Amino acid sequence: MSRVRSKARTRPYDDRMADIVTSPDVVAAAIAAEAALRPAIGRDWSVRAGPLEWNVEQTITHMIAATAKYTLYLASRSEHFIGVSIGRWADATNEEVVDSLVPVAVGLANVAAAAPPGVRAYHVTGPSTAADYLGRACVEILVHTDDALTGLGLAFAPPAELCSRALAQQYHDAAVARAADADPWRDLLAATGRPPH
Repeated sequence: MSRVRSKARTRPYDDRMADIVTSPDVVAAAIAAEAALRPAIGRDWSVRAGPLEWNVEQTITHMIAATAKYTLYLASRSEHFIGVSIGRWADATNEEVVDSLVPVAVGLANVAAAAPPGVRAYHVTGPSTAADYLGRACVEILVHTDDALTGLGLAFAPPAELCSRALAQQYHDAAVARAADADPWRDLLAATGRPPH
């Protein structure tokens, strides 16, 4: 199984660039995602999630688990890979999984807010700051919610301002190239290699 690979590269941390995504943003992303996913709790989550090879259940589990793993890396300030996996509890219902999204995002937001400036932690792309992890989590939550809902034939329209900040922080080159009247959600989807819809 694999995710769609991004055409644009996320930015390596550059101390000269402002951190655009903040702790409240990851919570806002989770709240928007939870509201959009809640009506789909009773649907068949074994269907393919949009353009991914994963199904809806795997995609939703992945986005929550990735956010939890970001929290673990940032809280521990680990400088190396942590070889554990975070996944769905075997007996968890779809509702319980969706109910997990906001608390996991709040956990990352709290750890990021408490992290001293300059703290770095492991990520496969290189040492990452709290802001880097917040930005990654926003993108994971927003884009994978769309993947899951696309697979279920449902639409997702997250807040434009949140999409603009996530795009500017994680895909700086794509954000700079945007037209002034462009749709930031559509541009974020494109930056992550998703087809337009």
